[in-house]
Amino acid sequence: MTDSKRVKSEKQVILSLDLDIRRKKSNGLYPLKIRIYNTTTQKNRYYGTGYDMDLSTYKKVFESSKPKRREREIREEVEALLLEYKGIAQDIDDFTFDIFEEKLFKPKGESQDAFYQYKMKIEELDAQNKIGTKSNYNCSLKSIKQFLSETKSRVPKRLYFSEVTPRFLKRYEQWMIDKGNSRSTVGIYLRPLRHLFNMAKPSNYPFGKDGYSIPKGRNKKKAINKDGLKILFETPPENEFQEKAKDFWFFSYLCKGMNMKDILYLKWSQVKPKHLEFIREKTKDTTDDQIVIRVPLSTFSKHVINKYGSDQKGKEDYVFPVLNHSMNEEEKFKAKQNFTRLINQHMKRFANHSGFEEEISTYWARHSFATMAIRKNASIEYVGESLGHSDIRTTKSYIDSIMDEESDQKLIDGMMDFD
Repeated sequence: MTDSKRVKSEKQVILSLDLDIRRKKSNGLYPLKIRIYNTTTQKNRYYGTGYDMDLSTYKKVFESSKPKRREREIREEVEALLLEYKGIAQDIDDFTFDIFEEKLFKPKGESQDAFYQYKMKIEELDAQNKIGTKSNYNCSLKSIKQFLSETKSRVPKRLYFSEVTPRFLKRYEQWMIDKGNSRSTVGIYLRPLRHLFNMAKPSNYPFGKDGYSIPKGRNKKKAINKDGLKILFETPPENEFQEKAKDFWFFSYLCKGMNMKDILYLKWSQVKPKHLEFIREKTKDTTDDQIVIRVPLSTFSKHVINKYGSDQKGKEDYVFPVLNHSMNEEEKFKAKQNFTRLINQHMKRFANHSGFEEEISTYWARHSFATMAIRKNASIEYVGESLGHSDIRTTKSYIDSIMDEESDQKLIDGMMDFD
């Protein structure tokens, strides 16, 4: 005896969604199956859906007018599977189960397997020594597998592009947010998957205007004003770790917001008597027109180089002895991460010691440089070149996001000024 939900085809087959209640499985539930009945031969076969449930759950999923979210998701997934089977059956002129199963179980190939494409892309990035981007793809893949593990109780061996629908992506986004992640993090994890779609060009494309939009999430830039910078610079550190963090933070600030990776990759050949010059590591392999950033050396910047600079001063030696040429790219990546983490950790403590409640990090040095430059009447073009932006629109957006909060505060503060 079965409890079934029928879908009639336009040809000689009838498809039913059946809860096989003839016998329970070891988990105490009944298997949910798709039954295909051939009206010509009057024979039928059953195909598993991957779901087991009891009668009560079956009624909640398929008969309730107001199912809960998870029940609605199961119904949509199963009905989509039912329609897929129906489509295959209707494409067969003279239906036989052998032809149906040949079409149903025909391998889709590795080109349509997102997990396989992740693997290939990660290997490609590893060969190109793009360790940071490789890490992004690894994190994206790990997160999607964890999502499938927790929502389906297992990680499938393959994830076909056809399975990644707008509904799938919205469920993943909600799962990420429920775990305390920001919308920006969701975007970071889904962009690698979108890139794989763009490369594989499958028939379904779940992103974009008519599908799922990857959340951008506004990354509000944080900057320290003139008075805050003065306090931070004049406050004595509590220990040598805070002193080092403070020194490198202000070195970044005075070197036009130079980030930690560019600082650590700086070589002695790039340091001149009165200035240094560099190309941002972030853009070296992404643009043909490389921007060489020239930074005049202040007294403080020279002090930091003399204080922390390596004793090995060959032209190709790194200025700061955090990296060395015996390291491979992955080791350099980890060394850079550890150094940046150390600076941020002690800079936060030093800033708190100086009276700041905010969690000051190395990013604040870059944003503070841009803000101070604009306040000192530097042009947007100058700031853009200093930051290594190839598009002036990027600089304008960057500056606007920094200045918005201050403008809002001034506006509100002036609302009670009736003179």
